[in-house]
Amino acid sequence: MWYRFRMHIHFVCTGNLCRSPMAEAMLRHELERRGCSEVVVTSSGTWAGMGNPATSDAVSVLGGRGIDLSSHRSREFDPAGDADLIVAMTSVHRAEILKGNAGAGARVRMMKELGELKVSLPEDGTPGERLAALLAAERPEPRRDLDVGDPYGLPFSSYERTVKDLEAGIEVLVRVLCPGSPGH
Repeated sequence: MWYRFRMHIHFVCTGNLCRSPMAEAMLRHELERRGCSEVVVTSSGTWAGMGNPATSDAVSVLGGRGIDLSSHRSREFDPAGDADLIVAMTSVHRAEILKGNAGAGARVRMMKELGELKVSLPEDGTPGERLAALLAAERPEPRRDLDVGDPYGLPFSSYERTVKDLEAGIEVLVRVLCPGSPGH
């Protein structure tokens, strides 16, 4: 059974030109594909300028997967934001988020950390209960390889690697946010 709800998932990187907009578009695409229309997905950057498009390689790598990133425009991270889950690309982003809003700590997870969480999801739980289970899951020890590398200015193959790094976390989020959804 699909539950109607409104939840806000927010991705954060540095310039909001590559990693976080790709994660935003990938999650939004999967949610739409599975009929999960009540989840708001956004992204921003801790050092972002306002209104810049995603890099052409980010647009191309997702375009090759049937995901349109061409309308993305960068946004600066708002520490007063109301996201239910804030997903940071690196430990530095996590620290910058917490510096702006120490109270957000319980809602912040790193992207690659999501794939390692041992989440016990309540089978018949609401999406809110399922997100609470994700946030309560024991976290892996901090380590450098939990950071999603920045492909900005690097060859196209770096963007392809970044998408692969994002996929495991996106799959976890879809499983949490879309219990019993079609296509799952």
